[in-house]
Amino acid sequence: MARYAVGIKTKGLKEVVRALNKIAEDAQDMPNLMHDIGMIAVNAARPPVKTGRLEASMRAGRGKTKAVVRAGRAKVPYAPMIHYGWPKRGIKARPYLTEAIRAQEPAIIARLEQGIHEIVEGHSQK
Repeated sequence: MARYAVGIKTKGLKEVVRALNKIAEDAQDMPNLMHDIGMIAVNAARPPVKTGRLEASMRAGRGKTKAVVRAGRAKVPYAPMIHYGWPKRGIKARPYLTEAIRAQEPAIIARLEQGIHEIVEGHSQK
């Protein structure tokens, strides 16, 4: 069987890739943007409340490439069981974080677009 190589030459692509890589290196604001996005979900989440410890344990991380939302700590070890359920113990899933993310999807996408635009604009003004 014969193999054929197909190539496409794009004028200026190398410069665009180099500029995007430079922006990515300089993007010190990405962790803050990802935290903001995570906080949209945290603020919208409504976990079941008995003592308030589960709700108080919710937080957003500061990843460079992804928004992470967490619930639970050493003193709140039951957070995953509440969210995902535990059928053997008769605990039904109450996916309050997943529901919050779905409900806030338009706001999350809008904040991501705005944040990336701000980072790119800030870089072009340097």
